[in-house]
Amino acid sequence: MTFDEELKRAFDALGDRLHAEVQHQIEAAMAELRAAAPAEPASVPAPAAVAPSAPAADSVPERLLAAIRAMDEARSLTDVLDRLATGAAQHARATAVRLSRGGHVETWRAIGVDGSPVAPDATRAPLAISGEPIGELYAEGGSAEAIEILARHASRCLESMTAFKTARALARQADAPADEPVAEEDASARRYARLLVSEIKLYHETDVITGRRERDLVSRLGGEIARARVLYDQRVPAHVRQRADYFHDELVRTLADGDSTLLDFQV
Repeated sequence: MTFDEELKRAFDALGDRLHAEVQHQIEAAMAELRAAAPAEPASVPAPAAVAPSAPAADSVPERLLAAIRAMDEARSLTDVLDRLATGAAQHARATAVRLSRGGHVETWRAIGVDGSPVAPDATRAPLAISGEPIGELYAEGGSAEAIEILARHASRCLESMTAFKTARALARQADAPADEPVAEEDASARRYARLLVSEIKLYHETDVITGRRERDLVSRLGGEIARARVLYDQRVPAHVRQRADYFHDELVRTLADGDSTLLDFQV
């Protein structure tokens, strides 16, 4: 094999590794955002200063700049979205940040949105991480251009945080001694299992509590558990799953509160 061929193969391997890690970080970011969202996001009233019509033209640049600066100072994914929702509310009479989940979008935070059908003057600006759609910024009335600018900047902020986590993860892998990959793989599988099962508990807390008491946890949440298992099996390599079933361990710990008899089937 020539030097050029060896170099190309090395770059191809690095590209595959980078792509896989980016996808992992995007999945982790989405799980983190969903876990932080309230089970039933309530719409809070729009700020009193926001009029039904668009704000004065000479105030738009200052408000945009303040919202962009606020997102730049955010220290977490959820903080970015909180500041996006607040900033967008200064440019429309009602706004909502919505995240993709299971093929549809669900409201993460709303300001002034009353749940009625889509307004005729509504604007929807997509949110994405590394080209992967994760949701949208919805707004009624106001400046469509300002809403798009804010959504684009929020996407860049989310993307840069994800890219930083990717680079940090790759650096840890590169610096790790030869005997550490197994431990890192297992730790990653445990973290992913914890995120998936925590999401089930978050969105179905009433069923979890009742299922523990009535000892019918599986019949109540079997579909959600099966869906999470599929996601776990898709993300965690087979050789890691053969070493230990971290997903089942997390089901026992988080959903069954340590009582493995509540899970009387193999998942």
